[in-house]
Amino acid sequence: MAFNFIANTASIMSIASSAIEAGELGARNASQAARTAVAIKDIKDYTGDSMLNKSSEKHNAMKEIVRNGDFFTGFYKAGGAVSGFFKGFWEGMKGNFLSTGFAAMTLAFKNRTVKTIGLIGMAGSMLYDFVKNGTNLFTKKDIIEK
Repeated sequence: MAFNFIANTASIMSIASSAIEAGELGARNASQAARTAVAIKDIKDYTGDSMLNKSSEKHNAMKEIVRNGDFFTGFYKAGGAVSGFFKGFWEGMKGNFLSTGFAAMTLAFKNRTVKTIGLIGMAGSMLYDFVKNGTNLFTKKDIIEK
């Protein structure tokens, strides 16, 4: 009984940690993608504004009204934010795939042997992640010297 409680609690904490990290990465990526989408829209608008089919003050005034209206900027910003969030969220979940998979396996099965394998796998993947990303032992150190 205590083993099941501890295994399920560890699994839920692992999945929650992965989801929080992926959500934060998604939010950061959404903000950047929204700014990029608006910047690209502005570049396209100003490039189009600088080209006149014919020299005309009337057409210049029309383009100025459309440019200053900024009606579509919100759509570009929202679209960039949504797509950026999902891309960032996916990248975050992809980085935690093993620990989340082992945690889900531990939660899904009632067999003590399978739960033990899931816990060992989850602990191993988290230990590997810590050693690889937390200590920078496997990072090239000769970058500065070249």
